[in-house]
Amino acid sequence: MYDETEEGCSHRIPVDPVIDGMIRPSEESVIVAGDRRATTDVYAWWGQSRWAPAAFCFTFIADLAPEEVLRRLGLTEDPEQQGFATIEVGRAAGGSIMAEWDGHAGILRDVVHTLSQGTSIASVSRNVNHHSHFVHAVDGHIIARLDPMYAHWSDSTSPERLKEDLEELGMIWDFDPEREVFPPYIEGALALAERHTGVRLEPRHLQPGALPHRASIARYYESPEGTFPKLA
Repeated sequence: MYDETEEGCSHRIPVDPVIDGMIRPSEESVIVAGDRRATTDVYAWWGQSRWAPAAFCFTFIADLAPEEVLRRLGLTEDPEQQGFATIEVGRAAGGSIMAEWDGHAGILRDVVHTLSQGTSIASVSRNVNHHSHFVHAVDGHIIARLDPMYAHWSDSTSPERLKEDLEELGMIWDFDPEREVFPPYIEGALALAERHTGVRLEPRHLQPGALPHRASIARYYESPEGTFPKLA
């Protein structure tokens, strides 16, 4: 179901060099796909955040500067942009964070394909009904996708590595209908995104103005057939 695999889902993936817009250009023609030391505890702050009940989409983009993120997507920066389909982009350790409130552009097929060229990205989204998605892509190809709330149902080019990550992050669990208690699955998904990209989302990124580059991404929600655009 995938075009290409990430061999062994290792951390270093041979690709053509892409250095324009990179924060940390490397002399080697490889993608560094993240750091597996990230844990759910790193994101324990999420549950206390005022955004915890909200619908959102966070995209972790390795090595790219915010200006390059907008350029790749063909978007024009507009500091006054707000409302539907507004993305905010800012620098983060390891690259950039792209955030959209009450949206999910980061898991749209065309956005994922465009942003992941020559690098590694991961998106975590949740809608108003608390349906969640996780997508990881490298160099234009999907590596893993899953619903963080039910992470044992997943697709991956390296299922054993993904399973190991999910177990370490406490995302493999048995649902008890009597308790109706869910584990910290969003915290786990955010840590999983960091593991695959090396980019860290921090509480400061959710403060007003912390992601200073704003633009409308509404064009990616348009479909010539009048249907909803395809997800990655």
